[in-house]
Amino acid sequence: MNAMQSISFGLKPVQEFCDKHQIAMVQAGPYHKCPQCSVEFHADQLAKAQAEVDRIVREKHFAGAMLPERHAESGFRNYFIQHEGHSNALNQVVAFAKNMVSGHKNNLVMVGPTGTGKTHLSCATARTLLNKGKHARYITSEDLAQKIMDAWDKKIADVTEKSVIHEFTQYDLLILDEYGLHDRDKRRELVHKVLYARYDRMKPTMLISNMTLHDTTDEKGNVVKGLISDLGDRLWSRFQQGGLTIVECNWADQRLGKSAGGGV
Repeated sequence: MNAMQSISFGLKPVQEFCDKHQIAMVQAGPYHKCPQCSVEFHADQLAKAQAEVDRIVREKHFAGAMLPERHAESGFRNYFIQHEGHSNALNQVVAFAKNMVSGHKNNLVMVGPTGTGKTHLSCATARTLLNKGKHARYITSEDLAQKIMDAWDKKIADVTEKSVIHEFTQYDLLILDEYGLHDRDKRRELVHKVLYARYDRMKPTMLISNMTLHDTTDEKGNVVKGLISDLGDRLWSRFQQGGLTIVECNWADQRLGKSAGGGV
């Protein structure tokens, strides 16, 4: 029995026809109703209710992503391209986002000086995934370490180091920004614990840093650690498993020029 038959079952047909569907109407209490119109009305109501549920869920996903307010509307389409470096970075990150939507689970590392558009591209990635129903979370390295340290002090009931780390393994994508700006000795290990946990859960991470990829030397000849050295051989090896996208943003601070592609 289809939906229209179900609605009209047991109802008395009347000598009146629906102008829209050209079928006999039925007696429903004091009213004459078209069974097909009733089916369409209920389907429309269900569709509206589902759309409202989807809207609420989408808003919660976006709120839970904790994207910086400045980048709430940052997308791939409004990333300002001035040179080939911008274009290459955009293409690499768009490809990464598409792969994630398709179910791939590789990581992405984006390095470069401040103001080169890294945060813009990361938030554009998050917004793309959120629009596809996936969960993303943005946080700085410093804030992540602080969240774990707060658990030590029992600032929030029932929150432990283990529960905080577990929380950050739940997101389909973790965007970890400003890696390397946390306290070197005290907090790096905590951040690494989250990265290891996400590796174990096969969850992709987008790691963003102002550090160079490789070690460099300063003007005095001192070695300055690059990102690879800072992560260490074991973690860097794990980061590459399954394929690693590396985006190097080696151009000047765009905030000085007030261009739309700016961001840390």
